[in-house]
Amino acid sequence: MFSQTVRDFVSDSYQIVSANSPTVTLPDGDQAKGIRLLNQLILSYSGTGLLTTIAKQVDFILPIGSQYITFCDAGYSPQPPPTPYTHFPVVNVLEGRLSNLENAWLHLDGVTYPLIDESRNVFYASYKFDPQKGLPRFCVITNNVDYTTMRVYPSASQQYYISVYGKFQLPILNANDNMSLVPQYYYRFLSLALAKEIARYKGRMSAWTSDLALDLKDAMEDMIACSPINLVIETDHDSLLNGSWRCKAGI
Repeated sequence: MFSQTVRDFVSDSYQIVSANSPTVTLPDGDQAKGIRLLNQLILSYSGTGLLTTIAKQVDFILPIGSQYITFCDAGYSPQPPPTPYTHFPVVNVLEGRLSNLENAWLHLDGVTYPLIDESRNVFYASYKFDPQKGLPRFCVITNNVDYTTMRVYPSASQQYYISVYGKFQLPILNANDNMSLVPQYYYRFLSLALAKEIARYKGRMSAWTSDLALDLKDAMEDMIACSPINLVIETDHDSLLNGSWRCKAGI
């Protein structure tokens, strides 16, 4: 498996916009600057997850009564402000901030229960009985600076196994790390994107030619094409939150 070190990856990006010989060692100051710019790019792409092409599944336990889950880096355990009806610990998933939720579901006794990803605005604009416990049917995502919160509703009446599939913010890279956290097909796009940032900060925008700009545009389109597109037809389920659908259906 081919995998570059971060140091070599940054050096390659410098060569795209630099007139120096490829055999000349990159000065430490330029190397450090390139790594900072690389991390800034990766973190910015993690904002929406559109250019973070790899999604993954995490599995964990949702204890009885719990309704708040946070996704954050290891060593960072935020506690969302409690409501008058929440007296249960927050579940912290240390996989990095959740950038984009693809889907989530519960497991119990061999049965899978999908969670409905509801808009935060719709959720908080609906009538709800907050102390209600039962089978969680909805999840509401709130994006914060360093972590993402998922609230499930109703809160769990018993212990469930929960799976979340989505894109998570990538960790900070150091000079001696390798690029294995991104797929190999990502290298071309990321090296061109980094070269453009280097040209801007090194005062070498003249080296960023129209041909390079077209190459970056093509590579970016390839990365966007790698991101899954949700083709599910959304049905009208706004009334499910307050249970009025049961009355309409005669249940």
